[in-house]
Amino acid sequence: MFATALLTNAAAVYLLHDVDADRIGKWNLAFWELTLEFFIFGLVLTVSFFLLTWSGIMVFRLRHVTLNFKLGVVLGIAVMLVQYPAEFTVRKLAPGHSADSFLLGYILLSPIFCAAIVLLSAHKRRSALPSQTQPRLL
Repeated sequence: MFATALLTNAAAVYLLHDVDADRIGKWNLAFWELTLEFFIFGLVLTVSFFLLTWSGIMVFRLRHVTLNFKLGVVLGIAVMLVQYPAEFTVRKLAPGHSADSFLLGYILLSPIFCAAIVLLSAHKRRSALPSQTQPRLL
């Protein structure tokens, strides 16, 4: 996720020059601040995702099934890749505080959706396993 954030930040700052007015011309400082913001954003998303996944494992009793962490990594990268273009679009279409509201909703809903997808995948893999029933007597 962090590597994805670095690439997204580089494109935002150095190619699109999408920075605050007081950071124009101070590209390295703008990149550093944006990277720190993405790091904190990613950390909050990751912790939320792990807590939601853990509680889902406890609630749905998926303890004996391994989770698909590759799916979690792909979802984490997708969350980072979608965030900036979506926020940029919201800022351009609805100026004002709408980008802040969008980010708040995004940071609250994206870990919920990701955890739900990972838990659904684990549940499907669990139901695909042969049942642990008693052996039949012939």
